Amino acid sequence: MEAATETTATKVRGRKDQGQEVVPQPDALRKKFKELVHLHNKKTEASEAFNDAVKAVAEKSGLLAVVVAKVVAASANEKFEEEAKKAGQLALAFEECADA
Repeated sequence: MEAATETTATKVRGRKDQGQEVVPQPDALRKKFKELVHLHNKKTEASEAFNDAVKAVAEKSGLLAVVVAKVVAASANEKFEEEAKKAGQLALAFEECADA
Protein backbone atom coordinates (compact mmCIF):
# COMPACT_ATOMS: atom_id res chain seq x y z
CA MET A 1 0.00 0.00 0.00
CA GLU A 2 2.84 2.38 0.75
CA ALA A 3 4.37 1.84 -2.68
CA ALA A 4 1.13 2.92 -4.37
CA THR A 5 1.02 6.08 -2.28
CA GLU A 6 4.59 6.95 -3.16
CA THR A 7 4.01 6.64 -6.89
CA THR A 8 0.91 8.83 -6.93
CA ALA A 9 2.29 11.58 -4.69
CA THR A 10 3.96 14.43 -6.53
CA LYS A 11 7.07 15.99 -5.13
CA VAL A 12 6.72 19.73 -4.80
CA ARG A 13 9.99 21.45 -5.50
CA GLY A 14 10.96 24.73 -3.93
CA ARG A 15 13.31 27.48 -4.93
CA LYS A 16 17.00 26.82 -4.90
CA ASP A 17 19.12 28.77 -2.45
CA GLN A 18 22.87 28.33 -2.95
CA GLY A 19 22.20 25.15 -4.90
CA GLN A 20 20.06 23.60 -2.18
CA GLU A 21 16.34 23.10 -2.64
CA VAL A 22 14.39 25.09 -0.09
CA VAL A 23 11.40 23.46 1.57
CA PRO A 24 8.29 25.41 0.45
CA GLN A 25 6.49 27.25 3.25
CA PRO A 26 3.17 28.37 1.75
CA ASP A 27 2.02 29.95 5.01
CA ALA A 28 4.39 32.87 4.25
CA LEU A 29 2.39 33.48 1.06
CA ARG A 30 -0.94 33.11 2.85
CA LYS A 31 0.07 35.72 5.44
CA LYS A 32 0.95 38.34 2.80
CA PHE A 33 -1.52 37.30 0.08
CA LYS A 34 -4.09 40.09 0.53
CA GLU A 35 -1.36 42.73 0.72
CA LEU A 36 0.26 41.37 -2.44
CA VAL A 37 -3.07 41.40 -4.29
CA HIS A 38 -3.65 44.99 -3.15
CA LEU A 39 -0.17 46.06 -4.29
CA HIS A 40 -0.65 44.31 -7.62
CA ASN A 41 -3.89 46.22 -8.19
CA LYS A 42 -2.18 49.50 -7.29
CA LYS A 43 0.64 48.67 -9.71
CA THR A 44 -1.87 48.00 -12.48
CA GLU A 45 -3.71 51.27 -11.78
CA ALA A 46 -0.44 53.23 -11.70
CA SER A 47 0.67 51.64 -14.95
CA GLU A 48 -2.59 52.60 -16.63
CA ALA A 49 -2.34 56.18 -15.32
CA PHE A 50 1.28 56.40 -16.52
CA ASN A 51 0.37 55.09 -19.97
CA ASP A 52 -2.52 57.57 -20.25
CA ALA A 53 -0.25 60.46 -19.23
CA VAL A 54 2.45 59.38 -21.70
CA LYS A 55 -0.11 59.21 -24.52
CA ALA A 56 -1.41 62.69 -23.66
CA VAL A 57 2.08 64.19 -23.65
CA ALA A 58 2.94 62.38 -26.88
CA GLU A 59 -0.12 63.80 -28.60
CA LYS A 60 0.65 67.35 -27.42
CA SER A 61 4.36 67.14 -28.22
CA GLY A 62 4.13 65.33 -31.53
CA LEU A 63 6.56 62.70 -30.28
CA LEU A 64 5.93 58.98 -30.30
CA ALA A 65 4.61 57.62 -26.99
CA VAL A 66 7.47 55.13 -26.86
CA VAL A 67 9.96 58.01 -27.05
CA VAL A 68 8.25 59.91 -24.23
CA ALA A 69 8.18 56.78 -22.06
CA LYS A 70 11.83 56.00 -22.82
CA VAL A 71 13.01 59.50 -21.83
CA VAL A 72 10.98 59.40 -18.62
CA ALA A 73 12.27 55.93 -17.73
CA ALA A 74 15.87 56.95 -18.44
CA SER A 75 15.51 59.94 -16.15
CA ALA A 76 13.77 57.95 -13.41
CA ASN A 77 16.47 55.26 -13.54
CA GLU A 78 19.27 57.84 -13.50
CA LYS A 79 20.48 56.66 -16.91
CA PHE A 80 19.55 59.79 -18.84
CA GLU A 81 23.06 60.57 -20.14
CA GLU A 82 23.73 56.93 -21.04
CA GLU A 83 20.44 56.61 -22.94
CA ALA A 84 20.98 59.99 -24.64
CA LYS A 85 24.37 58.76 -25.88
CA LYS A 86 22.78 55.57 -27.22
CA ALA A 87 20.07 57.59 -28.96
CA GLY A 88 22.66 59.84 -30.57
CA GLN A 89 24.63 56.89 -31.85
CA LEU A 90 21.46 55.22 -33.10
CA ALA A 91 20.50 58.39 -35.00
CA LEU A 92 23.99 58.53 -36.52
CA ALA A 93 23.78 54.89 -37.60
CA PHE A 94 20.39 55.50 -39.26
CA GLU A 95 21.73 58.57 -41.08
CA GLU A 96 24.73 56.61 -42.36
CA CYS A 97 22.61 53.71 -43.55
CA ALA A 98 19.77 55.73 -45.08
CA ASP A 99 21.26 55.72 -48.57
CA ALA A 100 22.92 52.30 -48.39
